[in-house]
Amino acid sequence: MKNRREFLKTGAAAGIAGILSSRTAPAFCQDMGMMKIGQLGLGGHGFLKPFKNPPKKFTGKVRCKPYAVWDNTPGVAEAMMDMGFEKIIRDPEQLVKESDAVHVEHADYRKAFELARPALEAGKPVYFERPFAYTIADAEEIIRLAKANNAPVMAGSSLEYQPEVLEMQKFARESGPLRSYEAFCPEPVFPWMFPHVINYAHAGLGGGIETAYFAGDYLIDVSKWVHIKQALMGTLDLTKFPQGYKPDYKNTTDAEKRPIGEAVSILTFKSRDGQPPMIGYNHIGEDPGTYHVTVYGMGGAKTFTAGDDLFDNMFLALHAFYSTGKPPRPYEAILEQHRALVATNVSRLTGRAVRLDSLGGSDSLPWHDELREYLVRFRLKKIK
Repeated sequence: MKNRREFLKTGAAAGIAGILSSRTAPAFCQDMGMMKIGQLGLGGHGFLKPFKNPPKKFTGKVRCKPYAVWDNTPGVAEAMMDMGFEKIIRDPEQLVKESDAVHVEHADYRKAFELARPALEAGKPVYFERPFAYTIADAEEIIRLAKANNAPVMAGSSLEYQPEVLEMQKFARESGPLRSYEAFCPEPVFPWMFPHVINYAHAGLGGGIETAYFAGDYLIDVSKWVHIKQALMGTLDLTKFPQGYKPDYKNTTDAEKRPIGEAVSILTFKSRDGQPPMIGYNHIGEDPGTYHVTVYGMGGAKTFTAGDDLFDNMFLALHAFYSTGKPPRPYEAILEQHRALVATNVSRLTGRAVRLDSLGGSDSLPWHDELREYLVRFRLKKIK
């Protein structure tokens, strides 16, 4: 496995730079027709919606469009039509056949590999929403098929595609050797939010992760978290709670007054050039603050905070990927990020640090039905 310096010497920096500077497709694409993107499943973001109304910072011509949508829950595909899709296709394999590229946002990441398999085998570009896959075997098979069929793959968190990544890379070169970093996400759900902090730091500082260790509170049942959000938005239905209940906005999420807590994935990295190994503290939790990475090097420390235009930059990344077919991050990086996330879960279960190279194909992420059900309820309620 490569160390952090070797990761930084790959095409990662060039890929991110190309995404951020891309405002039009390359010459060989400019005379091609509009790419048709098919979406498989409802996810938490709806990243294809801006293709119908791109952000102001994009001054080129949109080369791709939301074309067709499929979902396995009755009524959900209909509820997604406001994202700009032209049609609903009831068979996911037929959607793949009719589309030029496939967008997998289905929140049940246990289905991600099987949903994407036909597109990968057909050599079509595929985007995977975070988390990338369910098991180690699924992730490795996705990349194997991508390579075998020349099917470009993009995956992960929107944080990986922010301009701050380039700034982190520059700081790492100029202020290294690196000693540690602290990455923070202000939301607590294990499989959705740990990719934000792990992948953000990985994109900026490189790879070479050796072990992962989980500590803190475990949250995966979204119903234990969304109540405080609803209370803050003034949409909490108090009739579902005991008479006289008043939510504590800062410290509780439900009528049982359970604290939300926070968690950390502590990553240790392989030594570089005989230096002490870097330690990464990847925090998630409902605390004040926003997405950031604070990096500590021999030459100083600096905090890199993601801006308010996260989804604008994600659009630029997705548009560049779909219109050029160039994966923005190395496949080895995608796999290592997934291994780090799975190793964090195995550590949660075992109570010990877990080496990434000790993971087997069946090692996986945790799952809770509420992850998907919450999004379905929200989308169906939105259109009523």
